[in-house]
Amino acid sequence: MPVLNVVVIGGPDELVEASRRSASLVTNASLVTSDVATAATNVARARPFAVVISDELYGFDSREFDALARDVQARLIVLPTDGATARTLQQRLTPLMMDAFREYFRDE
Repeated sequence: MPVLNVVVIGGPDELVEASRRSASLVTNASLVTSDVATAATNVARARPFAVVISDELYGFDSREFDALARDVQARLIVLPTDGATARTLQQRLTPLMMDAFREYFRDE
């Protein structure tokens, strides 16, 4: 069984916490956090089934983030985080992460 990973690029902290909780609920996947500067390296190393990013950060270079996820065959999950709590983000993220997980293994 391969090691399952989810990568979170940037933040905020609420998004990281929501991703950690969702990953553990969905698959018990490991969470890898990354800043933007090292995102390409961290995603390539982790080979995640999902890459999570705030829509605020995604808006700065959407094409690059799309390509990054596509290169490793991961689902890119973009969520608005402005003023959202970790709990709210987790409620939005968990079903999206479940879909990404199913898709990852459907393609295997």
